[in-house]
Amino acid sequence: MKRSWLLLSSFVLPFLYYGCAVNPVSGNQDFVLMSENQEIAMGKRYNAEVLKQIPVYSDNELQQYVQALGESLAKNSHRSNLIYRFTVLDSPDVNAFALPGGYIFIYRGLMAYLSSEEELAAVLGHELGHVTARHSVQQISQSQLFDILTTIVGGVGGQSNSTAYNITNLAKGAFLAGYGRKLELQADELGAEYMALDGYSTEGMLKTLSVLKDQEVYSKEVSKRRGQTQTYHGVFASHPKNDKRFQEVISRAEVLKEDSSKDPVGNYLNKIEGLVFGDNEASGVRRGRDFYHSSLDLHLQAPKNWEIINTSRRLIFSSPDGEGYLALEVEDQNMRESPREYLKRNFSKNIYEAEDLLLDNYEASKTIIYSANERVRVAAVYKDRKVFTFIGRTKNFEKDFSSLDKGFVEIINSFSRLKNEEIPLSLPLRIRSYKVNQGDTYNSLSLRSPIPFDPEDKLRLLNGDYPNGKLTVGRTIKIVE
Repeated sequence: MKRSWLLLSSFVLPFLYYGCAVNPVSGNQDFVLMSENQEIAMGKRYNAEVLKQIPVYSDNELQQYVQALGESLAKNSHRSNLIYRFTVLDSPDVNAFALPGGYIFIYRGLMAYLSSEEELAAVLGHELGHVTARHSVQQISQSQLFDILTTIVGGVGGQSNSTAYNITNLAKGAFLAGYGRKLELQADELGAEYMALDGYSTEGMLKTLSVLKDQEVYSKEVSKRRGQTQTYHGVFASHPKNDKRFQEVISRAEVLKEDSSKDPVGNYLNKIEGLVFGDNEASGVRRGRDFYHSSLDLHLQAPKNWEIINTSRRLIFSSPDGEGYLALEVEDQNMRESPREYLKRNFSKNIYEAEDLLLDNYEASKTIIYSANERVRVAAVYKDRKVFTFIGRTKNFEKDFSSLDKGFVEIINSFSRLKNEEIPLSLPLRIRSYKVNQGDTYNSLSLRSPIPFDPEDKLRLLNGDYPNGKLTVGRTIKIVE
């Protein structure tokens, strides 16, 4: 035991001594195990990883606008010596995040729900605050020390874990999972300060919190409807909607506000005119009950009141009560075999009610697989040297499978190539400005909207009127076409 403590001391004391650095924001000593050069190198590395996984949104004018606004905020920051890169990512997710060293990302999905330049400044300022206060570096350093201690103690006891000290996992956890209420509030305060110094009102941060809290409420309602348990992880997620502490923190920045001719709304709506809303063309586009994919030359249709969920890995059709779902995955066809043989090889040799068929002249087979505790509808369609595999399941074995299976089969049988008149429908939905006319309501606008699910709720969210705000004649709002 004495030897163990001597080893711990010999490793830990140098870390505590050399691992302290002056925080550029507070001026206090922080425990960090990473120099500024190492921080920048980490940011470069993870920036490359992000851009491999999520494409940059293809709109140079919008990218330049966001970069210019971010740079204007950054010149007032505590680390104005860094070169910051502000990037709009082509993702429908409602979020933003920052990497160490000055790499800041905002999703186009979040930009669609903002309504003013001031709200955009609030999001960018908040993420800028995480970088200037070195929040990710602090969290990574604390986790590193813990794992180093774990490794040392394990090594002394003969149980060393080579994976304990994994900088990659530590870093990902630090800047993608959030920073906790204390550091989030500091990022709010810093963001408000940078906004005020740049001539913006901190009111934009309050409005942005409201926008994102409405998203949180809606997200939880959707999860409940789907029968899921989901926690919202978006930006500002750690704050209650009427967060007094948040209001106090950002109000302190108002005294710093410079006289400015800046319009808080700016030309933001003009800048996001035509912004892709929801699915991009590469992932396939949902319109009402229909799904169109241009590069796969594919059309599918959901039963009435079923929801289509488009994820990065699969397309999911969910029944109205969330009790059943059909998932579609696509992969290369690698074997010369029939669709029925493909199903036998990949799922079960004991298949029942098998049926070979042609779907829009493409070879297909569908069947039901029985097991001790569930029945599963599976199907395979061959098209253009690819296998389109459908898997339909129920959440509850006691649930009447046959009623849900009717929906599964309806979706499978809708499989077809795009008709000429459907090709334009495979293009993404886009944000458009619209002036409210006499008689317009969110309900009437939703009835002619192509938004695939909950169009009225989403139109309200887009315009800050969720759940029951009203429209006034002459107001300019955002719609989707």
